[in-house]
Amino acid sequence: MSHIKHKLIMTMVILLGLSIFGTTQDLILAAGANDAYLYQTGDDNEAAIMQQGTLESWALQVQQGSNNTMYIYQAGERNSSTQTQVGQSNVAYAAIIGINNTTIQNQVGDGNDLFIWQSGNNNLFIQNQIGFENLAYAWVQGSSNTVRQNQVGFRHSSRVTITGNDNIVDHIQAGVGTELTLTYIGDGAEISAFRFGF
Repeated sequence: MSHIKHKLIMTMVILLGLSIFGTTQDLILAAGANDAYLYQTGDDNEAAIMQQGTLESWALQVQQGSNNTMYIYQAGERNSSTQTQVGQSNVAYAAIIGINNTTIQNQVGDGNDLFIWQSGNNNLFIQNQIGFENLAYAWVQGSSNTVRQNQVGFRHSSRVTITGNDNIVDHIQAGVGTELTLTYIGDGAEISAFRFGF
């Protein structure tokens, strides 16, 4: 097994552990008819998956390298998605509209950014970052919600905006110099934040 593959497998195991930590819902990581997978290695790459009006959406993108960008757009039916980046100065965007949702985004490295925008239905989305000076931003406009953003390292920034429905945020930052901004407008709530330095 090459050094790069070994590092990627170890990274995925760590990130999966973070994703499962504290979750109370079953994570849907595979569906039916409509799948899309993409793996890129190297720098300055761009990847995009668009699924609209699909019956059983599902998408996975993995990039290893620096200065890479990923986009996932899903509208309708069961959704799901997962984006993982290993490297520096990477950006991942996910826009999810309607029905069953779920979205997990993972980054290992420094100076990375994660963005999720979700509108409607069962939601859940977890964003994990390990490294330094990373940003995770999540904006959800409605339905059953659940957010969970996990950051390990130094000088991270996490921003969450929720405008309504059943909520639950639950947030972990482990490291020093971290920043959390939470905007909450209405409905079920149950927000917790765990922030500690080492």
